[in-house]
Order: sequence, then C-alpha cells, then structure tokens
Amino acid sequence: MTAHRGFTPIVTIVGFHHARGPEVETWFGVEDGSDPAIDNEWPLLPFMALSDGAHASTEDFSYFTLRHEATEDQPATSLFGISCTRQLDANELINRPAEVTRSTVQKAVVVIADTPQYFAQLREKLSMVTRAWFAQRYQLSIEFLRVGKG
Repeated sequence: MTAHRGFTPIVTIVGFHHARGPEVETWFGVEDGSDPAIDNEWPLLPFMALSDGAHASTEDFSYFTLRHEATEDQPATSLFGISCTRQLDANELINRPAEVTRSTVQKAVVVIADTPQYFAQLREKLSMVTRAWFAQRYQLSIEFLRVGKG
C-alpha cells in the first residue's frame, strides 16, 4: 500500500478497559512519543475502532473516516480506517493480568491510511494477524505489527 499524498499508513492497537472503555494502547509507524489521536483531535477513534456490540462476535470489522489536520505542506484531508476486533475468554489467557476483570478481553488492530482502495485485501490480512495474535493468548510479541521499521 503506497501513500499517494504523503501519508504513510499507521497501525494502532485499541483495547477495552473495564473502567474507561475503549482506549488506544499503542501506535506503530509514528515517531516515538507521538500520538496521532491527540495531534489530530481523534477522541472518538477508540470507539470507532472497537465498536459497541463487538462483544457479540468472535471477530468483527469496522470502517470509518478521520480528519487529518493540515500541516505546513499538506491541507487537511480525510483518512480511512479499518479495524479488526477479536475477543478471547479471559480464562484462556496464559498470564492473566490483574487489570483483566471481565470474562472476555477485546482488542482491535487498526490501520489508518489515505485511501480505502486496498481495504478488501487488508481485511483478510488483519483477520489473519489478529487470529494469530489471539491464538498465542497474548504471548506473541506485537513487534510484527511495526510499520516501516527494520
């Protein structure tokens, strides 16, 4: 997937916290310390990525748009998001963290790009990635999600 307007696709993990609801956990493909959700005023990103009712199925997909704020070189533009949400019975976790207080754990792997042109193929890849990640019951490093890094 090539960025045709100067925007490199980015990836984020959104998780469901039992007390705070959906929240961005980490970003890939951005500068260290950078948070595109704050930089671009995307407070609803976690809710769009991990939509209400996602708990009703093992795997679910969401599609959404976001506004990319203007920069010195680029005007404001639309970006496109696709998320693949999966859930796992919390009892299946190998090392269940203390903060997991609900019966299931929900996470979404999200790709944000400047075009939805390749989302059909990306949907299949996201499904495979999240399925493999959940099959490891969180023992698989998420390093394989890094975009553009060694």
